[in-house]
Amino acid sequence: MSLPALSEHKPLRLGSLMLLYAAQGAPEGLLYIAIPAWFASQGVSPEAIGGYIAIILLPWSFKLFNGVLMDRFTWLPMGRKRPWLILAQLILIGSLVWFAGLSEPTESFYWFAAAGFAVNFAGAFQDVSIDGMAIDILSEEERATANGLMWGGKTLGTAGFAFLTGKLISDQGHQLAALATAGFVALVMLAPLFLRERPGEKLMPWTSGEAADIARERQLTRWWPLLKSVGAAMVKPASLLLGAGVLIAFAAYGLKTAFSPSLAVQDLEWNRELFTERDALADLIGGLFGIFVSGWLADKVGPMRALGAALLGMAVLNACAAIWWTSGDFYFAYLLIYSVLFVLMSVCTYAIAMGQSRGTVAATQFSIFMALLNFGTSLGAARLEGLRASGGYDAAFLACAVLSIAAIVFYGLSVRLSGRATPSPVLRDQEMRL
Repeated sequence: MSLPALSEHKPLRLGSLMLLYAAQGAPEGLLYIAIPAWFASQGVSPEAIGGYIAIILLPWSFKLFNGVLMDRFTWLPMGRKRPWLILAQLILIGSLVWFAGLSEPTESFYWFAAAGFAVNFAGAFQDVSIDGMAIDILSEEERATANGLMWGGKTLGTAGFAFLTGKLISDQGHQLAALATAGFVALVMLAPLFLRERPGEKLMPWTSGEAADIARERQLTRWWPLLKSVGAAMVKPASLLLGAGVLIAFAAYGLKTAFSPSLAVQDLEWNRELFTERDALADLIGGLFGIFVSGWLADKVGPMRALGAALLGMAVLNACAAIWWTSGDFYFAYLLIYSVLFVLMSVCTYAIAMGQSRGTVAATQFSIFMALLNFGTSLGAARLEGLRASGGYDAAFLACAVLSIAAIVFYGLSVRLSGRATPSPVLRDQEMRL
């Protein structure tokens, strides 16, 4: 007896997307929190840590090309995105095993950056395939809830594996931490292995089944119509402004991600275990907020209002941090509050971008917005050295505040312009017009 397909079973659909996003967050807990904290405890400079983060984040900026590739090529008998998802997870597991085989950071720091790049290269393909699948199989009424569950799952995965891998690094070294992460991804891989996108499709290449009619209708078989459709969608003023807002908002997040480990471990003199535990706790709270509150809140007050409130809160929080960051108690509170605001900002951004991404080029269009999101994160991390040289952590926090305010302006302009265009049904709330 076969399991129902994702497209015909709502609890299985939402639960699988949440679990797949948790598997996406697990390597981030290792690479973005536990490993940088380990580097800081080994005396690696904040600038070097910022460079490492900037390098490993770069593959996420290539998601545009991933989306184009996936929209143009796939093997429809197994679904539009499922074959890509399985391949990406296999490469992700292999990259984590490579990461586990590296020696100490003082001996192979650049190899850590290279292996982290490879992990995120596979992770970016996994992410685009999950997002493309979600766009294909989710109904419009499910998108706010689904984005809350997906982002919550990712945040819980990040939190759980930041805590777990931090402990494992302390007790056994980074090798076991990376292998444990690979094992979790392999376990989650059972979902795409045993669950079809749509009824009647092949479970494996050698099993029976055929492509669904709707998949054939949505699949483009030539490059020019694909590129033309993407270009037409992205040159709209509302899309350009939304892209700018995404880039700026997540540049602030990238900057914060780069300086947080060295600030906590080297300047506040938290030990590495304390930092990973507190950062993991912040992510845990943010993940629970994402699952139980963020989707409901986006529907209740309007996604754009919720997004604006989150960005304004982040601006105020960073402005306060520029004054009080030297207090360990304040910085712990900063981590907790920032996590909740960041999850709300991210859930609303994902829902808006997903709503604007429709039809045959949905994965490509959505991947452009997500590429800007990740390029902004990498760009922000790379700017840490210059900001620290000019004004220390005070300047870094103030830059985060200014970027958040600027993002509100671009998001607001995009909403104003989109209100003059034909609305597209994204969520029930009219403020989702783009």
